[in-house]
Amino acid sequence: HTRRKLGLAPTRILHHISESCYHSTMKVIYAALLLATAVPSILASAAQVENGATNTVSLRGKDENRRIDSAKIISHPLLPHREVLNRRRLELNFDESWMPEEEEGSRRNLGEGPRHQQLGALYQGYGTHYVDLWVGKPIPQRQTVIVDTGSSVTAFPCSNCHNCGESYHTDGYFAIGESETYRVTDCGSSSCTMGYCTPPTEGYSHKVCSIRMSYAEGSSWSAIEATDVVYAGGMHDGAVSPDEEENVDVEDNFGDSPRDAYGFGFDLKFGCQYSITGLFISQLADGIMGMEVSSNSFWKQMYSAGAIDEKKFSLCFGRQPTASREGTEAGAMTLGGTDERLHQTPMLYAANVHSSGFYTVYVKAIYLRSNGGESALPDSSEQIAENIGASASALNYGNIIVDSGTTDTYLPRSLYEMFASLWKKMTGMSYTNNAVELSHDELLSLPTVLFQLEAHSESIDEDLDPKTTPGLAGLVDPEHPNDLIIAVPASHYMEYDPKTGKYTSRIYLSESSGGVLGANTMMGHDILFDAEKGRIGFSESDCDYMSIVQNAASSTRD
Repeated sequence: HTRRKLGLAPTRILHHISESCYHSTMKVIYAALLLATAVPSILASAAQVENGATNTVSLRGKDENRRIDSAKIISHPLLPHREVLNRRRLELNFDESWMPEEEEGSRRNLGEGPRHQQLGALYQGYGTHYVDLWVGKPIPQRQTVIVDTGSSVTAFPCSNCHNCGESYHTDGYFAIGESETYRVTDCGSSSCTMGYCTPPTEGYSHKVCSIRMSYAEGSSWSAIEATDVVYAGGMHDGAVSPDEEENVDVEDNFGDSPRDAYGFGFDLKFGCQYSITGLFISQLADGIMGMEVSSNSFWKQMYSAGAIDEKKFSLCFGRQPTASREGTEAGAMTLGGTDERLHQTPMLYAANVHSSGFYTVYVKAIYLRSNGGESALPDSSEQIAENIGASASALNYGNIIVDSGTTDTYLPRSLYEMFASLWKKMTGMSYTNNAVELSHDELLSLPTVLFQLEAHSESIDEDLDPKTTPGLAGLVDPEHPNDLIIAVPASHYMEYDPKTGKYTSRIYLSESSGGVLGANTMMGHDILFDAEKGRIGFSESDCDYMSIVQNAASSTRD
């Protein structure tokens, strides 16, 4: 079904026909900053939000070894799918009425002024979230890419791609002939980093590095390894002026304007696609941004270029209304760290059991809690959690990953009987992935699914009470009180179809091995992917980023 991620996550066969089989990327870090721009009705533009703690960033490149104080993390608001379609039909007008005026002489060369925080819009597509990339010179071209913690390579269709979904995607193909900085990797003079060396193909007079990826459900794409200048975010209805590349604000409000985005560009190696098949054609976004732990990932290349300083980022998927996934915001992405203003509970850390590739957690147990509840901590004595009774080996056979590019949650089919039996005991109904009719009260009374994750031992906070701290396992597993409990209420895993008025459970116990904690499990949490420390942080959150942005805009006007 179409809600499932390209590649059917746990069983997908994503591979390079090159050095090793599909190693991935993720370590985002973005201490470069930018943007603050509110758009009428939905905030389709970026907006500046100042974060609390500061870091020191080493800027490489033009001003190598220069140290910049006050560098901060970057957050991107997530927008709902309806607003993305609105933008697709009619480009939004950028409202600059509240932005502070620039004073004469208030700009200097890149690297000499204090950097604060860069904000840019992250959009929600067909169950996935994507960001704007602006590619090439002299006039950058927009390409939208799905932010995917389960992929390693950034790729999008180029002008030599035929029947590659232009009528479905947000933008046209990347016109390689219009970029003066576009270049193809010549494997006759340099080595391929993402693909394998092949003889000259149509349009090329030298050997090229070819990349090919295939997915279990039949989708695939082929590309040529290329390099061009890119920057993320910026204004959505037009590229930032190249004239501002050498200039940034000296004042503390640097990054307030989307025009500053151009100053954070870097040379990105990516896949310039010439062929795509399957779901890649009909997806809303143009391409994909690989965010796994890999040398080829977007964040890793950005880090190597000196544009970011911290090997971590967070995703906060907001709780959408039960009867509709529409809304004025869909959460936030923070590059370079996490924004504590989004946190409603302390951030707790699970171990990331793999140092490269997928973000993998160790699931100790799965519980169903009667009579629902949104938080990991019950708010009623009638909410009783019961273990489904699966062994740790059965739960983790084939690995369980946290994947932002997968809409739904998939678990091993060996758990089905145990899960379904406890479900029927609690609800009196058989568990099914078929559509069912439910009243709002019936929806809220369905069991909340609780995942117990092994804690990151070096990040345990002994000052927290495991029985009263939301997210700790003291109430359900006194022997492992510092493990994490991730709550997935029915309002997150039951998807509402307004056309039929029915709900469908999007937790599938269908995998022969392995599983995926997808976006519906991630929802309602700010999740920190900390590659350097080998951990994944979880904090409960309503992900109401809009209020943060509006407050920042108001203070800027003042």
